[in-house]
Amino acid sequence: MPDQNPSPEQHSAGADSPGAGHNGAQPDLRWVWLEVRKRVFIKLPFSRPVADALEAVVPIVLEDNQFICGLPTKDYPLSGALNSEQVRNTIEVILKQAAGRAIRFEVIEGTTPEDWQEIKQRRSRAQEAIIAMAEHDVAAHNFDDVLNQIIGEIRHRVTSTRDRTFPHVRARLILDIVPLLSDTFDMLFPDRDSHDSGRAIARTIDRVANFIDLAPLPLALEIERYHRTQHSPRSEPQQQSEAPAQSSA
Repeated sequence: MPDQNPSPEQHSAGADSPGAGHNGAQPDLRWVWLEVRKRVFIKLPFSRPVADALEAVVPIVLEDNQFICGLPTKDYPLSGALNSEQVRNTIEVILKQAAGRAIRFEVIEGTTPEDWQEIKQRRSRAQEAIIAMAEHDVAAHNFDDVLNQIIGEIRHRVTSTRDRTFPHVRARLILDIVPLLSDTFDMLFPDRDSHDSGRAIARTIDRVANFIDLAPLPLALEIERYHRTQHSPRSEPQQQSEAPAQSSA
């Protein structure tokens, strides 16, 4: 009966090695991830959140020197443990040692190649829309592509943040998110008071507020406050009013 559990040496010698994807053949990603899981705590102190995340991860694809893994939506908050700089760097070092080249590690929400393709397409549409706006060729693109990408990035950031239910952690998230949203609205909607712009902005605020378990109005208030501080007149009028007094003196 053949051996059902080949050794690392047997894997590294054949097409199923982590480096095999460099020549076109897709490696045995389950084996690659199993080796990563074995080696992470050789290099790092044991951590239960990291161990739970490593166990829940589903390897999806190795392409363009990227090792894409995923988590089901219900487990996606565990990604925060893997996205910490120390853990991510450790995983990428292990992958580099196995593959003989630098491999970037990314965790997405979803566990299938179709989920990964959808994310890539969404990123591509958003990039095309931003380029089109820079070139004033906005008719060919929909602002929703950019908004969906921004919302997706915010959702990724929120769901991957550890202890995000703590009030002070949520407060930091809100303060980080508000400038991004305000600047995005300024870029997409020069006339923020128009009905269509207002409707798109309101829909975006509703979606983001839901991610951070916040009512839309407080989030809208913080965005408007930030917008006004960025676009309010500076102190020139006061300086001008002081000038006559100085000259008369």
